[in-house]
Amino acid sequence: MTFDVEMLFVDSVDGAERVATSITHKDIVTGLSAALAPQAVAVLHMLYPRTDARTHASLDALVEALNRHSMHQVSRLIAEKAHYLLFRNPVKASRVLHEIRNDSLAIGVHVYYKGLAGGAAERLLDADARELRQR
Repeated sequence: MTFDVEMLFVDSVDGAERVATSITHKDIVTGLSAALAPQAVAVLHMLYPRTDARTHASLDALVEALNRHSMHQVSRLIAEKAHYLLFRNPVKASRVLHEIRNDSLAIGVHVYYKGLAGGAAERLLDADARELRQR
């Protein structure tokens, strides 16, 4: 993974030295996703809200659904409330993403893939997964 720190710093104002800049969490994860794009690594940022009965039931249902699909490692990571899941396989990442969307009302997820975030990342991930399934 190569990275040029100068890419992060915006142009200086009035020729002043660029000593600081600000970035967001989204910038960091999108950058990681872009750096890993040649390997088609998908990043799912998991969002677990404060714990209540509904969240526990939703989390349990998701873990059970993933286990039914033989995704035991992923189900364990989600049961442990991992914040980031990285997938080398777009097909598996897409499947987990859709399981979260279908089986979990209380757990959220943000998708980062090939330098994209949100809906654009999800569409590209699904397209790559579809292409791999057809091979």
